[in-house]
Amino acid sequence: MAEAADYGLMIWDAKSTGTLSNVIELLSRKKKSLVFVNKEKAFKVVGNVSQLEELVAFMSDYAKQKADEKIKLFDRISLLKHDQAELLL
Repeated sequence: MAEAADYGLMIWDAKSTGTLSNVIELLSRKKKSLVFVNKEKAFKVVGNVSQLEELVAFMSDYAKQKADEKIKLFDRISLLKHDQAELLL
């Protein structure tokens, strides 16, 4: 999906690792996502690591821990930060 898409549109419950993984995959390909966060009843644009971290902030600590176990959430965020820092050099 991430390879063929120009932009992502997702509905997220602030815990699904599948949706979060898709957002991260699109971001790693320099593509944006528009995510409707159910518990906030609001759309959030994710086009950089800061916006991804804002999205992750909606998760409970338990959901973050589970996401880290399942999809290596914090490692993936660190890699994206590193990639973005290289672009600035």
